[in-house]
Amino acid sequence: MKKFFANKQGDEFVFEGDELNHFNVLRCSVGEQILCLGEDGFDYLCEVSFVSKKMAKASIVQKTLNTQNPTKNITVFQGLVKGEKIDLIVQKLTELGVSNLFMFESEFAVAKANNNKLERLAKITKEACKQCGRSKPLNIHEAITFKQMVGKLKEYDMVLFANEKNKIRNFEQLKQCQNVAIVVGSEGGFSDKEIAQIYQAGAVNFGLGERILRAETACIATASIVGYMIGV
Repeated sequence: MKKFFANKQGDEFVFEGDELNHFNVLRCSVGEQILCLGEDGFDYLCEVSFVSKKMAKASIVQKTLNTQNPTKNITVFQGLVKGEKIDLIVQKLTELGVSNLFMFESEFAVAKANNNKLERLAKITKEACKQCGRSKPLNIHEAITFKQMVGKLKEYDMVLFANEKNKIRNFEQLKQCQNVAIVVGSEGGFSDKEIAQIYQAGAVNFGLGERILRAETACIATASIVGYMIGV
């Protein structure tokens, strides 16, 4: 069934802007049933009631709880990466059931913070939601400093620090966790001082094997393992 994010107004959804363009590309017509993903955690079976060049509307037929939304919290702290790597990260973290993404500055990061990308990244996570079935998009926060990132780590049951120098792979402790953070560096990794601060904040050291992974690969692989272990 065709899926959309639209503005809920009373007992109907209104399509404008990008979602109207998507609506028109899929050639939806009056009387057709579609699924509107509500960011309130519910899915809405709707029937298209009005279509014009500037707006479309669909009346709510049935409301059901979305069962693909994350039931536990995974937050990823990702060092700023170059180019379109963040697009891939946002898409895959959405599919894997991650709830929050913070990008942060670090000493060896080449990329610079650019909060102007947030609108585009919000579109990417919503498109990924349509594909995977969840209705609550990945919450993408404005970029923060390394110091701010470290300060947030105390808020989690467990913090996993992706360190390519460590070969230990032990995720058993995760099974009892409800609220997990993952820290992944940029392409340049971390300085010794930054690594020490991450450990001092209570992070657990772990590795993903013998090979050194790209930043985006490490991020996606770790989120996948954590999601599986805690049953997100």
